[in-house]
Amino acid sequence: MLQSTAPVDDRARPGDAAPIPTTPAPAAAATPAATAAPPVARVEPVQFLDATRRGTADFGNSDFAAARTKFEQALKNKPDDPEIINNLGLTLERMGQIDAAIERFAQASQIDPKSWAYHFNLAHASAGRQDWDRAIAQYRAARDIFPDDYATQYNLAMTLHRKGDEVAAIPEFEKAIALAPSEATFHLSLAASLEKAGRRADAKKEYQTYLDMAPNAADADAVRTHLQGLS
Repeated sequence: MLQSTAPVDDRARPGDAAPIPTTPAPAAAATPAATAAPPVARVEPVQFLDATRRGTADFGNSDFAAARTKFEQALKNKPDDPEIINNLGLTLERMGQIDAAIERFAQASQIDPKSWAYHFNLAHASAGRQDWDRAIAQYRAARDIFPDDYATQYNLAMTLHRKGDEVAAIPEFEKAIALAPSEATFHLSLAASLEKAGRRADAKKEYQTYLDMAPNAADADAVRTHLQGLS
């Protein structure tokens, strides 16, 4: 059986604008809309602003140790700011401190439960720890907020697949394909899930769809060989 493709890494990172729930263009990369309304003006301590900006710059330069220091400094001024907490979580995740990152993402999502990004990041990190139930719950929470984001929908399906729940995964893959019909890899993952569920005829159709959409993909020859074996 061929392996399904990887989840979409579509985490909100320091400095990213919050997504507006709109349907992404099918041909675009798997990222949510990146436009947002102008930020509301607010007066903050200069030290806090400087620490946050420098932390974001350090993160962008992959200097994660420095970014961590800056974000932790910013939290001393604003200990309940979910954006800073989320940014610290992302920094810790890049440093390989996944459990600490999960704690920060959970904290941010509790402070602002209506933020798509915080639920998505918590789901992504939880899946990395193979905490499937928590990841599934958080992807569903993110989808409730941003139902047209096909990265969230696809990652939900992928997490169900990795948990081994093909009955639940298959319709979620189909929803992801409906949101992004030009994403060939979604068909490949659906095919793998269908095959694992014992639906060989349906799996063959999806493998063929993948090959029709991506005939020159790096794994196309392997998929063709696998498909021939299913005949």
